[in-house]
Amino acid sequence: MRRLGLIGVLVLTVTFLGACGDDDGAGTTTPTTAGATTTAATTTLAATTTTIAPTTTEAPTTTTSTLPADAHPVVGLSWAAVFPPEGATATYRVTTYNGVTLDLPASIETGVEWRGGTWDRLVLGTPEPGNEAIAVYFDRSEPWVFKVKGIETFTAATTTGPEMVEWFQEPLVFDANVLPDEAMAADTAITLELPGGGLTLTATYQVEVIALDEEVEVAAGAFSPTAHLQVTIGGDFQGGGTFSLEMWLHPEQFLVKATDISAFAVLELATPWE
Repeated sequence: MRRLGLIGVLVLTVTFLGACGDDDGAGTTTPTTAGATTTAATTTLAATTTTIAPTTTEAPTTTTSTLPADAHPVVGLSWAAVFPPEGATATYRVTTYNGVTLDLPASIETGVEWRGGTWDRLVLGTPEPGNEAIAVYFDRSEPWVFKVKGIETFTAATTTGPEMVEWFQEPLVFDANVLPDEAMAADTAITLELPGGGLTLTATYQVEVIALDEEVEVAAGAFSPTAHLQVTIGGDFQGGGTFSLEMWLHPEQFLVKATDISAFAVLELATPWE
């Protein structure tokens, strides 16, 4: 607005100066004869006013981007875009705590009945006795709120079912809307089911962002930017101490790397989700 005002002032000033120019023309004298008095005709030249047209300034082009309805309040990423599309598969290279390295197929299944509810399920490997595999049950229906119901762990050594099941009577809720400014925290009770019996223990969870723009190198290649998260677990579940695991998440490739997750010391993407 200030620039337009200045242009207006310049136009008015030029117009005013033109109107105030010398508007008297030179007098013309006609010869007269003796005894006759002749009044010379006066010729008046019309004043010419020059007006400079105002400069036209084009308004700057403004690009408006509309965030998706499920966008994160800070990073702007769509919640739906975080997860691979339905039917997508990938391969993860895992290293067990026994030092065995395997490539396991991965998929996300929807509408799975488990423990009295209907859940989505992330599967790595074949979740059946005699296989190295995990199955994580969760709810992602509310944008940026991740609810975990439980996890089943299978190993090659077990022949009658999961080696261990960890589950929550009420789902463990992580509200990621508070990230990255605050850590997510939760206090809960976790039930462990083992071939020889089960028990319920107190557990505390804290999830914090280490970085949002890391590059990580895995079997499938280099991925950037990734969100590097650290999860610290405590309570009776850890014998009164704490234990930490780490994850690297990519906006198009979901989980690209993790350490110390359930049956696996290291987990990394081997072939991309597609």
